[in-house]
Amino acid sequence: MKPLFPDIFVNGEKIPSAAVAAEAQNHPAPQGKPGMAWRAAAQALVVRQLLLAAARAADLKADPAMLSPGRIETGDEALIRGYLEANLAPAPVRDNEVLTIYRSKNPEGEMPSNIANNIKQKLEQRAWKNAASDLVADLVADAQIFGIEMKPAG
Repeated sequence: MKPLFPDIFVNGEKIPSAAVAAEAQNHPAPQGKPGMAWRAAAQALVVRQLLLAAARAADLKADPAMLSPGRIETGDEALIRGYLEANLAPAPVRDNEVLTIYRSKNPEGEMPSNIANNIKQKLEQRAWKNAASDLVADLVADAQIFGIEMKPAG
């Protein structure tokens, strides 16, 4: 009999089903569809494993940061943060991009600075998301992953 959720391996390292079950509570799923939370949790743990492996391969060292009073990062979280800080390079947002977006809906008149700031902030968020997606896609493409299909977020 084939198991409902097969073991997951990332470059030969097993992700225990108990870890996936623990992570699943952090992923919403529609009523009666626990498999969706399980899949999201498994994919998140694959990405985490890939980021940790990449950070270790790069021989990165990162000290855990204070997140809030009484809360500090784990060593693994610090390594992932350090790897992302060193390897995420989103495309800079240019003023002409902001103006183009504003002009597409407001062909006339001056662009208020608060609107320009909002547009720039949304473009910067998109750039960071795209850079992170590209980085993860590269890690996934270079990895041997068994037990879960890694589809790009869409």
